[in-house]
Amino acid sequence: MEAFSLYEVNQYVKRVLALNFEEPFWVECELNSVSNSRGNIYLDLIEKAEDSDEIIARNSGNIWYRQFLFIKKKLGALVDSILQDGTKVKLKVNITYSERYGLSLNIEDIDPAYTFGQFEMNRQKTIEQLKSKRLMEKNAKRKLPRILQHIAVISSKTAAGYQDFVQQLKENPYGYCYKVSLLQSAMQGPKTEREVVKAIELAQSEGYDMIAIIRGGGSKLDLAAFDNYNIATAIAHSLVPVVTGIGHDIDLSISDMVAHTVLKTPTAVADWLVEHNSVFESEIISLEGDIFFEVQELIRSHRDELLLIEEKLQTIPYHTLALHEQMLDNLDDTIDRLGYTLLEKEAYKLEAAEDLLHVLSPEQVLSRGYALVKQNDTYRTTKASITKSPAELELIFSDGILNVNQN
Repeated sequence: MEAFSLYEVNQYVKRVLALNFEEPFWVECELNSVSNSRGNIYLDLIEKAEDSDEIIARNSGNIWYRQFLFIKKKLGALVDSILQDGTKVKLKVNITYSERYGLSLNIEDIDPAYTFGQFEMNRQKTIEQLKSKRLMEKNAKRKLPRILQHIAVISSKTAAGYQDFVQQLKENPYGYCYKVSLLQSAMQGPKTEREVVKAIELAQSEGYDMIAIIRGGGSKLDLAAFDNYNIATAIAHSLVPVVTGIGHDIDLSISDMVAHTVLKTPTAVADWLVEHNSVFESEIISLEGDIFFEVQELIRSHRDELLLIEEKLQTIPYHTLALHEQMLDNLDDTIDRLGYTLLEKEAYKLEAAEDLLHVLSPEQVLSRGYALVKQNDTYRTTKASITKSPAELELIFSDGILNVNQN
């Protein structure tokens, strides 16, 4: 069989491609890697399966120096934001095929509307997914400590926003002291998701009062990593309240939406921290004033009670003595009255007894015609039988004595 050389095969492929792709056309793909060499941009273009991260197509692309200047002049700062690993793009390409280097896509233009459209579509999809799992307000329900001192900061140590944050805390007008622990993480690019999620997980076991995710701002695409589902989920599930100061001027990232508190800049986060502690200090000062007032009122109240007791101690003995003196006077009068009454009563009894004795006395009885019989020195007055025995009797009358002999 006739054999073709590799060069001949590649020439044939080149002619076929040239005949079928005479004009530039648009290609939708994802940037897997981006590198710059002497002003030329070299891209690794990929396409992933819809239901997984499996790469189903791959090709190389390039933007030559002069073409890159044209695109950059047209799009301005958006170019740097779009040409990031992981960005979905729509590129106007011209196919070239080299017998030596193979197929390559020369990029002539970039459609930013496609990138932002894909970005917004993915963003809305992520928001709906978080809402369906009830994660949007989960971290917001975490209770902030009354005093925030031990702060975990997720940022890049070289970021200007981090330096501004630390400086703002150090220069706070109240002289508050903070312990700031930097959990180093990429704030842009393909490493952002993995490193930020890892930092959030690390912060769960270190006893931090709060997590601050900060960076110094950037374009919408620069901050696209913070619309990442995994980062948002890690924030939502965090046991530690998360405060963001990512740098959006107008729009909120999804990370902002699920965070406990969202602020615009790292400096704003520092100011918020100082203000939070200032509110607590004000409450303590106010409470101190309330306690002082209550103590003064208690002292005043007890002083009044003591004065009243002192007054009572001065007056009560006098009144008690006067009362008992009156009671003694009344008792004395009562005794006097009772004694006089008893004496009168007894005197009356004696007088009655005396009258009775007088009436019953022998002299009074004899004066009424009676006689008293006496025999042998014994008075016999009750029975006649006593007089039957022979003896001498004495009959005593009121006016004299009569001797009677019974013989």
